[in-house]
Amino acid sequence: MTNFWIWLSIVGLSMTPNLVLGPSVAVGVGFKAHISPWVLLPVVATANYCEGLFVCWLASEFTHIGFIGRWVARMRTPKSVAFAQQWGVWGGLSIGRAVVGQEPILVALRWLDIDMRRIWLPLALSSAVFTMLFYVVVSTGLQQMSNL
Repeated sequence: MTNFWIWLSIVGLSMTPNLVLGPSVAVGVGFKAHISPWVLLPVVATANYCEGLFVCWLASEFTHIGFIGRWVARMRTPKSVAFAQQWGVWGGLSIGRAVVGQEPILVALRWLDIDMRRIWLPLALSSAVFTMLFYVVVSTGLQQMSNL
């Protein structure tokens, strides 16, 4: 397999939802290809960040579709909006991302009218932290498998 296809698979998997184990599999592909973590982790984190930005944009564009916009307006209660305005971005992109992945959290934040300016930095930090966590989990798992 050529370098182009390896990197394409790493970037593509990094942009796959977390529930499908995309970024963790991307780290595994990088391990198998003997790519330095100093190169692999920034690429995975950046691709994951770009995918998150795209999901945010897409979620806000979907509200312009009639029935989706009406459904979102019905589901947007004052209590949920207040919670999202106060705690939603950092809590959602830390604990929520670990539970359900970044995509549902980002869609919920955008549908609760959280401005993109409040999402960019937490999304970048969340992508970096979870990429490092995926690296630790995959490297530990591969090391345990080699000891069998």
